[in-house]
Amino acid sequence: MMKHPLLNLILITIVAIPLSCTTKCDCYPGPGVDMISEYDLMKSITEVNTVNFATGFETYFSKPERNANVYDSAYMAQFCQAVINPVRYFGDESGYFFIESNKAWMVAHATKPDLVGTYRYDITDINGKYYVRDMVETITYKGYGFVDYYFDDPATGNPLKKLSFVKEIPYPGFFIGTGFYGSGEWYFTNNDAAIAIVENVTKSMAQGLSGGLEVIPDSLEGVIFCRDFIDNIRFFDNHSGYFFIYDFNCINVAHGTQKNLQGQNLYDYQDSKGNYVIRDLVEIAKNLGVGYYEYYWNNPVTGSEELKLAFVYKLPGIDYLIGSGIYID
Repeated sequence: MMKHPLLNLILITIVAIPLSCTTKCDCYPGPGVDMISEYDLMKSITEVNTVNFATGFETYFSKPERNANVYDSAYMAQFCQAVINPVRYFGDESGYFFIESNKAWMVAHATKPDLVGTYRYDITDINGKYYVRDMVETITYKGYGFVDYYFDDPATGNPLKKLSFVKEIPYPGFFIGTGFYGSGEWYFTNNDAAIAIVENVTKSMAQGLSGGLEVIPDSLEGVIFCRDFIDNIRFFDNHSGYFFIYDFNCINVAHGTQKNLQGQNLYDYQDSKGNYVIRDLVEIAKNLGVGYYEYYWNNPVTGSEELKLAFVYKLPGIDYLIGSGIYID
């Protein structure tokens, strides 16, 4: 089977099934539209990824009682750089993050660190467009939105047209953005699109959390960081998308929707069909680094146990896995 450019992480499918899920992102076409263009899907991935990280930073930074360092703007800027540095997504890894202040000072940039600390309000692209001004106005008046402009493609170093999504991070007075440089002529079913979103945002979050954990010396503080960062993240139009994190001893480190599981050892947990869910997810992460697994789990939207296809990704540098997935009708 040909691998399309947005599903670059398909390495192992633990259970092959015909998907019938109708889960879709807010950006998808309305009812009756069967196929989604690659352009629209890349917009969706870009938006979901940006909102996820903006939500994570806001949640973590807005709790100074947990970490007194967040009173220091320099610390917050350095921490932002640490988190976004390793993040790359899309098949060609052209997806990356940048963070600027609401007053157009570059706070952090994953591919051009030399821009950090520079004033950007009067910067133009090759066509003379004041695109940073557009970003500042977008987050000032709307809080989020898309901005198009020309910028250097990290794959070639040449300026190409880019569409970025920016989202405010209110507590520190920052905004975060990411984007893409074009698309092909692929079309996707809703199911394939949902899987592409799950793969790209789970990989991004694994890399981002790993970057943050590298600069957090205390293991307990690292656990708090993980819990805070994923706590309020929800995606897909029905908010059924969320993250969970386990260590390789099957202890739940963080869970986006079931806080009662945090700190529990779920090695012996079985779903209604007898699957040892957590130990199987850990085995995938330990042995393969990345993969899919099908099991039954509580859907936070319906409150009932439903069939779920989860995607897990090992966090670089630490024996943790992060997962997300889609519920299957």
